[in-house]
Amino acid sequence: MDHHVHLPPGHHHDHQESSLATSCSSNAGVNEAMPPKSDDGKNGTSNSNANSRDGYHCLSHAYSTYLAHDTQEQMHWEDVCRSYRQYATFAMAQWANHQYRLHALTEDQRRFLPPALRRETPEFQQRAKLFKDAAIRNQFCLDCILRHAGQANSQDVLVATGNKKRANQIEHCSDAQISKVSSVLKSLARDWSAEGKAERDMAYAPILELVQRYLPIPSTQQPPKASSSTNGPTPTATVPRLCIPGAGVGRLACELAAKGYAVQGNEFSLYMLLASDFILNGGLASPQHPMQISPYLLESRNVHSAADPLRSVAIPGVDPFEMIMGPSASNENKNIEEGQPQDQEEEDENDEINEMLTEALTEEMETSFSAEIDCEKPDDAQADGNGSSEDSDKSKRKQDEAAAPDFSMAAGEFISIYGSPRERGKWNAFVACFFLDTAPCIIDYIRVMHSCLAPGGFVFHFGPLLWHYSGPAMRPDDKSWDSYQSRYSYLDPKYMSSMDLSWQDVRAIFENVGFEIVQEQVGVRALYTADQRSMMNMTYRCIQFVARKKGGPHLPLEMPSMVPLPGETPSAVADEPSPLPTPDDDDDMALLISSPMESLDEQLGKEDSDLSNSAEPLTDGGVP
Repeated sequence: MDHHVHLPPGHHHDHQESSLATSCSSNAGVNEAMPPKSDDGKNGTSNSNANSRDGYHCLSHAYSTYLAHDTQEQMHWEDVCRSYRQYATFAMAQWANHQYRLHALTEDQRRFLPPALRRETPEFQQRAKLFKDAAIRNQFCLDCILRHAGQANSQDVLVATGNKKRANQIEHCSDAQISKVSSVLKSLARDWSAEGKAERDMAYAPILELVQRYLPIPSTQQPPKASSSTNGPTPTATVPRLCIPGAGVGRLACELAAKGYAVQGNEFSLYMLLASDFILNGGLASPQHPMQISPYLLESRNVHSAADPLRSVAIPGVDPFEMIMGPSASNENKNIEEGQPQDQEEEDENDEINEMLTEALTEEMETSFSAEIDCEKPDDAQADGNGSSEDSDKSKRKQDEAAAPDFSMAAGEFISIYGSPRERGKWNAFVACFFLDTAPCIIDYIRVMHSCLAPGGFVFHFGPLLWHYSGPAMRPDDKSWDSYQSRYSYLDPKYMSSMDLSWQDVRAIFENVGFEIVQEQVGVRALYTADQRSMMNMTYRCIQFVARKKGGPHLPLEMPSMVPLPGETPSAVADEPSPLPTPDDDDDMALLISSPMESLDEQLGKEDSDLSNSAEPLTDGGVP
């Protein structure tokens, strides 16, 4: 996976084997745009600060740092951009699928349908228009994200191909990729809309309270300034340094930075990184002029009303820049409330753009948004503005730099970035929300956290144990581990190595690595990107805990508690888990894995006997 290690402005980032495409850096609550490439093709250095709202490089940080020399990485980048461009095409294909099924009914069956499902009625035409409008809203948002990243959007592709219908030359993305794009829209609604506040109150509010309780910022301390050192301020600095893995589209990281912490978000998904880059970098949308999206458009089951998936929400409800720098730093100089409607001038402008998209989308149903075109890179004049405004921009950036908080986004796989020796002991806390269960191997995640934390540092966690890389079960006809792996050789190796563990097992691993659990609560209810109007939602009963790295000041332990469901009585305090056993005989374990299934029971009996005689707790959790 990618190894994109975040370094402050003026430094290059290291790269090892990679499949992601971006490393985002920010010192002011918005990601800092990277400088244009020099003649030799390498990134230059930049001393500019990111909290200026003027003079954005038209190639965003996300695009300008992707490694063009890495073929696999470039292909991944292009796949993600293609899936962004093709969203509306897939949405309209879903609509067409619904119409084909209705058309397949007999005339006798169709006479029982309501008017809105019969093509010859005005009600049907109205519903079709509303669906197309919702698809256009979402495509417009995704096109803006692509434009912010310096990439061709759906309309650029139409112009480049001359609207020619060349179906045999279309390269469509997969259903799984469109599902990820849909997840981006839902995440934007969760993190940045007024409607998402209910979910944020469930998941973010408790974790924010825990961070402020266990890792407070002294009242006399000013907001953290951007660090000029490679690894930022040391853990002994007054302002705690927090890492937020699985940062998504950035709201939790932004909330913590707004409270005065030095924050670095970490995200692996390029789908999410493009969207967070757009929101945090002050793209087209703002609370004064929000963007309307219909995040649940592709949901077709458990729908109460046909209008529910078509409804729109406004993003962003708050300005990330104002959250961190305060209302006085905004060019608008006004307080912002979530859900504030856009003015009429902006509505008219968006209506004009949407009319163009409507016309293009109607013609595009038989062709594709996926044609490949080359995106011209801007020259220095385009990137930096004209000479008359350059000096004023630099002066403003210098003034803002003095008050800029330390806020950044690091793109890449968690272990690849934070498993580096340079990160050891540099952090005061990891704030993990719906993250731990993304681990292919939870032991590696916990050991990396332990290594990165200073003595007495914390892990704040909120979320379930869904285990994203949970692999398929073995079958009776899998005669050995090798045959099992061979049958699923097409899967990502992570699915073959991931372990589904209980919370008690995970808790014991934390303790064996070198943490103490100082607070624990299980059964805390939360939703995740749920449609509040749907007839079915997944309600998680999450584990919320605080783990402290041993070696710091002593803290009193809080016994675990269970949040009961209605009709339940509070459960007793959980028993203290026993230490994890550690098998000494690796040869016997290898024999177990390679043995035929018919002898598995006999072999397991031998292993149980061996483990009971050799078990001892782990004592050193540090990463070698």
